[in-house]
Order: sequence, then C-alpha cells, then structure tokens
Amino acid sequence: MRSVPMLSALAVVMLAACSAEPPAPPAHAAAPAPPPATPAPAPETVIAAYDCPTAAVVEIIREGRFARLRMTDGRIVNLGVIRGSQPPVWSEVGLRFVTTDDGAELSQDNGRTVRCTGTALPASAPADAS
Repeated sequence: MRSVPMLSALAVVMLAACSAEPPAPPAHAAAPAPPPATPAPAPETVIAAYDCPTAAVVEIIREGRFARLRMTDGRIVNLGVIRGSQPPVWSEVGLRFVTTDDGAELSQDNGRTVRCTGTALPASAPADAS
C-alpha cells in the first residue's frame, strides 16, 4: 500500500501544475544592437578626366594606376596601367586608353578608335597629384 501515498502526492503535484494561474512570461531579452553602419567608401581621387564622345568618360584614379571608364551603355570598366609605358597606356578586356600630348585615344580590339579630350576636374579633386 505504499503506492497509494505516492499516487496521492503525484496527484497533488499534477493539480498544482494545472492551476489557473499561468506561469510568468519569460523576461524579454534586450533587443540586439543594430550592426555598426558600414562607412561609405572614400571617393576616388580623380587626377585627370577625359571625354570620349559616343564611347565613355575616362577618369584616371588611384595615383594613375587605373583608368575608370564610364561607358555610354552604363557599364563601368577599370583598365590597369601598363607599367613603364610612354606615353601612359591603360589596357584590359579588349580596350586600350592612351594619353598623348594633344589629348587621348580610346580604342577597342575591333579597330574602333575614339579621340578623347581632357575635361575639367571637379572643384574638390586635385588638379595635379605629383
């Protein structure tokens, strides 16, 4: 008969668990802090700019190591400088940009060449990086 008191105790525990009072809600954790804002990339310093009508606007950036082409179809292409080239030549993906004493030329492997003219730099850009 030992099981009767055990069953009685179990019944009391079960009834207590089913009481009308709901358990207290768990404490809400503090909302996680938002991730730190990623700073906007620093604008590239443009040391020279050229307009190549019907083809692109070319900006010489990163101390002359790259020429960034903003093509008229919306694409942006970066050309790497060919080290030691005189006059300076930037080339990549079938495109070639070369500066000359009287301007510049943008050419494609398919033979199309466009004459380019130097343009004024924005007021915040240095006119000469030397």
